[in-house]
Amino acid sequence: MSFLNKKYTKASLILALPVMLTQVGQVSVNLFDNIIVGNLLGADALASVALANGVFFSIFVFALGFSFAIPPLVSEAHVTDNHEKINQIFRHGFVINMVVAVLLMTILYAALPLIYHLDQPPKIIPNTLSYLSIMILTMIPFMLFQTLREVSEGLSYTIGVTKATIAANVVNVILNYIFIKGLFGVKPMGVEGSAWATFIARIFMVVLLYFILRKKEVTRRYILDFSLKIKSFSKDIFETMIRLGFPTALQMFFEISAFAAAAFICGLVSAKDIASHQIALSMASFTFNLCIGFSVASTVQVGRRIGEGNFEGVKEVGINNLKIAFIFMSLCGTFFILGRHILPTFFTKKEDVEVILLASKLLIVAALFQLSDGIQVTALGGLRGLQDVKVPSIITFIAYWLITIPLAYFLCVNMKMGAFGVWIALGNGLSISAILLVVRFLKLADRKINLNKI
Repeated sequence: MSFLNKKYTKASLILALPVMLTQVGQVSVNLFDNIIVGNLLGADALASVALANGVFFSIFVFALGFSFAIPPLVSEAHVTDNHEKINQIFRHGFVINMVVAVLLMTILYAALPLIYHLDQPPKIIPNTLSYLSIMILTMIPFMLFQTLREVSEGLSYTIGVTKATIAANVVNVILNYIFIKGLFGVKPMGVEGSAWATFIARIFMVVLLYFILRKKEVTRRYILDFSLKIKSFSKDIFETMIRLGFPTALQMFFEISAFAAAAFICGLVSAKDIASHQIALSMASFTFNLCIGFSVASTVQVGRRIGEGNFEGVKEVGINNLKIAFIFMSLCGTFFILGRHILPTFFTKKEDVEVILLASKLLIVAALFQLSDGIQVTALGGLRGLQDVKVPSIITFIAYWLITIPLAYFLCVNMKMGAFGVWIALGNGLSISAILLVVRFLKLADRKINLNKI
């Protein structure tokens, strides 16, 4: 018996690879921002961007969580060709995403002054605030994009999202150089230039995706039928989507905010520790976002089999995707270890020797928890396909906030291990989360199988 099921693996890769390309484009926006800012402006500027992104993404992912309610519902309706149900999910998801985005933007702007009171290095705070104040504006275009993306992926059409994301990434890189360095008559903007480049690139991304989906046959009808007439909305559908989306939003918030808190804990030591943390996090986030492809594949494939009543297939495809994630992240971890002395040099100036040395040590820890990271995000995808979201949010809260953050503070500050101690704590939290989420998926899959036999 082979380790992987060929049929399931082929189907997973068909779904996952375009999503992985999309994720490469999306995460590359921040990856290239970090590389360009670090190389052109130095370690302090990189530390400023790290803190700003930590705050922004810890709140922003809460909005993303709501959007993740869309794919399993669309996938389930798509199996039975229920076009009206898909239209309903689309319009209700759009409204929920926009309302949540505006509320979170308001919270972020109101919370900006708090950064002065978090004991961070004073020299990096002005750039942190200027960068963050612009990044907050990108939430609206990104959530518009996310709404279109999740409907498209629920319909198993992923390549259009990939095209829009990669094109937007090219725009972002070009504008980064122009705005930061002040090319073609543009005044040099420093860190702010990087944020404005991201804002423009995200507007471009959502506009391009709209026109791509409008031309594609499988998505065209839903774009053209989209309506915001009051009579077309239903309280029950809002409740269903919020019931699915809110726990997912909490789960993502608990995880990403833990990494943001880790940056602030590093800041209690030095700007060097923040910069090194950001370099390692940039690489770990890159591979994590690639693995989201397998998570999306699990959500869609599990959702389909639920719609078909094939509960044996639910467990089989879920386990197969966990195996794929294990293999992929093993390769990524090996790459981190082999390239640990070279990779950090792409993110900062050569004279920042201490930052480069510390980042190379952090990459070793990152390599070790790649397996846990890939397994836990793929298990979450399978659980979303089962529309199980409440217990996973509790699991992530326990793993990241009751275990990881207290341990990170203890190792970093009390034991004086700095950023290295923070990353040991992060690895422990991810491993605990992975084990509990896999157990949860297998338990629910077995329950579905046993109930079907009765």
